[in-house]
Amino acid sequence: MSLIVTVSFIFSSQINAQFLMSPDELVQRGLLAGEKYPGLASICEIDKPLKMAGARSGVKKRVLTDEERALRAQKAIIEPQQVFDNLYFVGNRSVASWVIQTSEGLILIDAMNSNRKAEETLVPGIRSLGLDPNDIRYLIITHAHGDHYGGQKYLVDNFHPRVVMGDADWAELEKPIPEIFNPKWDAAPTRDISINDGDVIELGDTRVQLYVTPGHTLGTVSLIFGVKDGGKRHTAALWGGTGLNFGPNLDRLKMYSDSAARFQHLSKEKSVDVFLSNHPTRDNSVERLKVLAKRVPNEPHPFVDADASGAFELLRDCSLAQLVKIEQYQQRVQKNLQSISN
Repeated sequence: MSLIVTVSFIFSSQINAQFLMSPDELVQRGLLAGEKYPGLASICEIDKPLKMAGARSGVKKRVLTDEERALRAQKAIIEPQQVFDNLYFVGNRSVASWVIQTSEGLILIDAMNSNRKAEETLVPGIRSLGLDPNDIRYLIITHAHGDHYGGQKYLVDNFHPRVVMGDADWAELEKPIPEIFNPKWDAAPTRDISINDGDVIELGDTRVQLYVTPGHTLGTVSLIFGVKDGGKRHTAALWGGTGLNFGPNLDRLKMYSDSAARFQHLSKEKSVDVFLSNHPTRDNSVERLKVLAKRVPNEPHPFVDADASGAFELLRDCSLAQLVKIEQYQQRVQKNLQSISN
């Protein structure tokens, strides 16, 4: 069991050339490339303002009845499921955790939003799949938002995995007040293993490549790893942070689009044919799991997609469209101000 540090992969995305296209053209191109992943399409809604997560609108939400809460909780349930020979889904409709099975233990990706969810959903789910949570060696947290780290304390206290996260996101959680916070999330982890771009976790027969893909947060980590379906081998890419929930921040939008452009290049280079997210409505896991449950021998695997890189093209183009739209608006405002002053 070891953590192998490799040389960082350096990629120049040529993203500036895309500024020759209008926001609408970028959106159209992105939606076409990622048409198999409609759960990503909200990234492309350039007519809606980008909002900072956690911001309050001033409108008081209606309190749900007990019956409504129970119905919502029921709809959120997704049964744990084996997706590939060595990859398992546990979680709910809102957030996913993925379990990679290796010859020397388990690698868990994300911990849901609370210790209660870890205890009542993650651990029973892992056990129901015939796996032992005591075999969790690494807990990789994709980014510093509590819906992905909130259950870590229960897991660490009971099963003692090493906790892995991007260095910039460790630093974010060490601030007195992090950028995004929700009181429903449980405590942030204590700094353990910091990931640098291009690092590899090697456990038994499995290598998980880790890339820092800033945008959603400054230290978001995305993964590439092998999966098996009987005698067939495939390559999965898990995008670590999807939403543009940092508001109309031009620097962050540029980071996001650059990261997606680079990951699209990597996915082509490494023949990625499985696109995954840590939100099951984003990568169509909700629908694909249903199809997989009914799959018969010799049918195509619903998670395998030779055009999986199209998801990253959508993320690249639509985040860039958001950026171009804001810049064009700012230019118009500046022009109008100059006109008035003259």
